[in-house]
Amino acid sequence: MAKRFYTVLILPDATSPARKFHITKPIVTAVSSVVAVSVLAFAFFLYQYVNLNVRMLELKQLRQEAGDRDLLTAKVGQLEGELSRLRDLDRKLRVVAGLDPGDDQGRLAQGGAEVLSRSALLDAVRKGTGRLAEWVNRDLEALGQEITSRERSFRELKSLLEEKRSTLASTPTIWPVKGLVTAGYGYRQSPFTGQREMHEGLDVAAPYGSPVLATADGVVSFSGPLAAFGNVVFINHGHGFTTFYAHNSSNRVKEGQQVKRREVIAYVGTSGRTTGPHVHYEVQVNGTTVNPLKYIVDPSGGKFASEGESGGQS
Repeated sequence: MAKRFYTVLILPDATSPARKFHITKPIVTAVSSVVAVSVLAFAFFLYQYVNLNVRMLELKQLRQEAGDRDLLTAKVGQLEGELSRLRDLDRKLRVVAGLDPGDDQGRLAQGGAEVLSRSALLDAVRKGTGRLAEWVNRDLEALGQEITSRERSFRELKSLLEEKRSTLASTPTIWPVKGLVTAGYGYRQSPFTGQREMHEGLDVAAPYGSPVLATADGVVSFSGPLAAFGNVVFINHGHGFTTFYAHNSSNRVKEGQQVKRREVIAYVGTSGRTTGPHVHYEVQVNGTTVNPLKYIVDPSGGKFASEGESGGQS
C-alpha cells in the first residue's frame, strides 16, 4: 500500500538523534498551493505598485507640461498685448511729434510674427501639437525683434520731443503782464504826433510797479536805458526768438543772466516817452518783428481797450 505521508528527518547536530516528522500529502499540497498563491499575489501587487508609480509620474509630468503650456499661452498673450499697446503708443507719439506714422511701420518697426504664425503658435501651445519648441523659439525671437524696433523708435521720438521741448521753452507763449492792451501790433495814429505809424508791439497798461515776466526761457542780452523806450530788457530765447520789454520803472535782471518763463525781470513803469504806466512788449523771429499774439497761448488773458479809451501808450 503506498504511503500517504512524507517523513521529514531533522538532525540538530552530529551527536543528537534524528527527529522524525510525518506530513501527510494533503498538507504538503495545501502548503505548496498557499506558497504559490502568495508568490503570485506578491508578484501581482509588486507589478501593480510599480505600474501605479509609473502612471503617477506620467500624470505628474503631463500636469506639469499642461501647466507649462498654460503659462506659456498666458505669457504669449501678455506679450502680444504689450506689443499692441506699444504700437498704439508709438503711433500716437509720432503723430504728436509731427512724424508720419506710416514711415515707422516700414522703417523702424520691422519684425514681429505675422498673424497666421502667431495663431499657429498659440494653437500649438494650447493643444500640445506641432513642434512647440520650434514655434516658441522662432515666434518669440520675432516678437523680441519687434520690441527692439519699438525701442529704437522711442529713442528717436525722445530725441525729437526733447528738441521740440527746447523750442517750446524758447517760444514766448504768455503775457508779460496782466493788464489792458491799449495799443496792438500794426499801424496806428501816434499819441504824440497824430501821424500814422507802425507800432511793432503791444502796449499793456498795468498798475505802476507790477511785475513784468519773461515770456519764455532765455538769456538776457541787454538790460538798461534805451532812449525814448526808457529802461528796457532784451532776452534772446534761442531758436530765432527775441523779446523786448520797455518803459520799466526798474529792471531786475542783468546782461548774461539766464531766465525762465514766468520769472520776474522788471517792474511796470513810465520811463521814457509814455502817457502812463505800461509795458511795451515786442517779439522778433529771426530779426523780424511779429505780432506777439501769434505766439501767446491764451490771448484772452489780456483785455483790449476800445478806441478812444485812455491808457498808457508809447
